[in-house]
Amino acid sequence: MATPKSRTYRLHLSEEGTDAFLECHSRLARIARRFIPYGATLTVAMLLIEALDGPELCDELSAPAVIRLTGRIEHFVGASPDLAHAAARMIEHLAASGDSGSAVSITRLYTTAIALMSASEDSEIARAYRRIETAFTLQIR
Repeated sequence: MATPKSRTYRLHLSEEGTDAFLECHSRLARIARRFIPYGATLTVAMLLIEALDGPELCDELSAPAVIRLTGRIEHFVGASPDLAHAAARMIEHLAASGDSGSAVSITRLYTTAIALMSASEDSEIARAYRRIETAFTLQIR
């Protein structure tokens, strides 16, 4: 049986969160100088958050920006199935390290990733974009 090339991810964003995601998407497209799928934006955001250690990730998960970006507006983004596995591994890593991973939802992780991408430098975003082809095939720290 063939592995699906894409999966749909649900984001729950506020109006501010929707604007932040669209700004990240536009910014990434300008950096890449290409038309890109929305899933590439979510993947880059997750690659940025993947680089954080446990305590840094916990700080980001509880940042005021994440609360503001979270809301009831549902958006569906298609991306690699590996994204869900990477998110689950990040949460497992947090739980195993005692950094409150059991209380973290995947939805909150995605919103935190968007908030982090919004605050990231263009050079960091460009590096993460170049990693998309090999994203999440390596074990997450």
